[in-house]
Amino acid sequence: MIPKLPYSSKKFFTLIRLKYKVALYGLATNLVLFIVAALPFFNDSPLYAQPAGENYINRLIKVAGEKQLHKERMWHLLLHYRENFLGNTTGQEDGPAFYNAPDGKTNPETELAMTLRQFFQLPETLNQGVEHPQCIFPARYKWLKKELSFDPLLLPEVRCQRLESWLINLSPEKITLVFSSFYMNNPASMFGHTLLRIDKKREEGPQKLLNYGVNYAATLDTDNALLYVFKGLFGLFKGEFALFPYYVKVQTYNNLESRDLWEYELNFTDDQMDMFLRHLWELGGNYFDYYYFQENCSYHILSLLEVANPELHLTDQFFFHVIPSDTVKALTPYSKLIANKVYRPSLLSQMAHKRTQMNDHQEALLQELIKDPSSLKSEIFQKLSTSEKALILDAFLDYAQYKNMQNKNEDKPSELIKNRAVLIERSKLGVRTEEGVQTEYSTRPELGHGSDRLKIGFGQHEGETFEEIAYRPAYHDLLAKDTGFGKGSQILFLDITARYYSDIDEFKLDRLQLIDIVSLTPYDPLFKKKSWRFAIGIDTVKDLDCNFCNSFKTSYGFGLTYKKSYFSPFTLYGLLNIELEVSNDLKRDYRAGGGGTLGLFHDFTENWRIQLLGSYLDFPLGHDSDYYKIAVNQRYAVSQNSDIRIELNQIENREEWLFSINAYF
Repeated sequence: MIPKLPYSSKKFFTLIRLKYKVALYGLATNLVLFIVAALPFFNDSPLYAQPAGENYINRLIKVAGEKQLHKERMWHLLLHYRENFLGNTTGQEDGPAFYNAPDGKTNPETELAMTLRQFFQLPETLNQGVEHPQCIFPARYKWLKKELSFDPLLLPEVRCQRLESWLINLSPEKITLVFSSFYMNNPASMFGHTLLRIDKKREEGPQKLLNYGVNYAATLDTDNALLYVFKGLFGLFKGEFALFPYYVKVQTYNNLESRDLWEYELNFTDDQMDMFLRHLWELGGNYFDYYYFQENCSYHILSLLEVANPELHLTDQFFFHVIPSDTVKALTPYSKLIANKVYRPSLLSQMAHKRTQMNDHQEALLQELIKDPSSLKSEIFQKLSTSEKALILDAFLDYAQYKNMQNKNEDKPSELIKNRAVLIERSKLGVRTEEGVQTEYSTRPELGHGSDRLKIGFGQHEGETFEEIAYRPAYHDLLAKDTGFGKGSQILFLDITARYYSDIDEFKLDRLQLIDIVSLTPYDPLFKKKSWRFAIGIDTVKDLDCNFCNSFKTSYGFGLTYKKSYFSPFTLYGLLNIELEVSNDLKRDYRAGGGGTLGLFHDFTENWRIQLLGSYLDFPLGHDSDYYKIAVNQRYAVSQNSDIRIELNQIENREEWLFSINAYF
């Protein structure tokens, strides 16, 4: 007997088909999951984890285009884009790693798109030691994240440990702009220098010297002065940002070079300072082509501040040149930007302040002590009061520290070690010198006149009437008001003067000074610094009858300057000069010789200065000739950026006068 089945045949096959479908469905589900899991291993592009990532990138790029982010001021500031005179956009950064797109230096739109793509790179695809693009360009990432509201699931944020540690180490409480006053003995510092200081938050209170400074400077590869000028003019140096302990610059500027510092504490929010630091990080390892007169220390320091606060338009006003003092002036229109101004006197300014409190007897004892430190045991010195001794010894120690800074011979013993007896004597006094408020031996640069000057005037030369126009892009002359500038200094660059003589109906080039530098440092028996002058350019030969012919002229002079005190209105100086002139209108086409100059200027009031000048030159070589010149010049400052002048000159028998109006900007 055949046993009966528990189910009918129809039900049996239905059940079999159902179980078969379930099995197939499970197999298909597992196969799909396997394929999805294996997709990253078969994807042609290793940069993106899923096709959804590519879609999100394209969506971000589309939104950025719709919002025109590539035209935003902040994007242009971050990438250092500037429009040239043809209206084309070009990035000023010259480091090849700064731009992501092949045409990123000239195309803000493609650079933005490629930057977004770079942010999606998978960390595991990077070579060992290479930072993720989010960490290389944290300022760009921060700004684009804010503008595009990145989805953290589709664009995970990469942790940047080096950057985080760097930001924590700096932890800024405020940013300070520092202006270092003029240093005439270094061509790179004649116009002053600007840098930034990052003031760190500290529980124990401010300690400025322990903060970090931010400096932008050319990376020099030559000691040759002419090569330095050539490479600086044509952008052949690399300009790089550097972070350094602030006390290093104070030691160099304040003590070694004896330059006063002016510190301008700036008002920035925490978020603005964070953006400032993130962009500074981006600039690390990159460089700009350094141009002495345009893309210099001052210009790019200002560009950093603009990134911190895009509402600041600091670099827009500069076209041909940027001078450090103009950096400070660019900040002054923003009344809420500068929180505080601090004067940091140089070592010699501190010493000078102490010397102003001495009478003649105390000054003589100081000079005797410098010549012979053992004189502190003399009866005259020991009879002084404790406060008098402290004043003299403190001034002596300032001098010893300065001389020690000048000592470049490591084998030579320190001035302070040599004068250990003075240190011991000072420590025995046990009192502090009551110095009062420190005298300011320099004035704030923003109080000075503009560096550009336009001059319009009229006058007569030997009865011939002329009109005169002159322009110079820089910087300051001896007759101008010296508020905001170094006293007794002159720096003229590309100073060009043209005249129209109506009687002969001719325009004449009267003068083109390529460079004209004067440093009248008052003679001090303790330091014995000399005054000097150097000039090179084209001038009119006015001692000969050659129809206002021109000659190429270069001259150098050195001598001494007398000034009773720093604030004395009277200055007397004398220079010995050598001079060379080259012209087709001279016999043998040149003349060379020398002579002397005696001059003085006196400030009757803050705005009124008179200058008297007498000189004699003899040329025994080439065109044998000689002449004398007498000049009486006056200037009255109408405002900070304007003055009027009357100039009277006599060269041999030829008389000339000129009335002019000068506008500075």
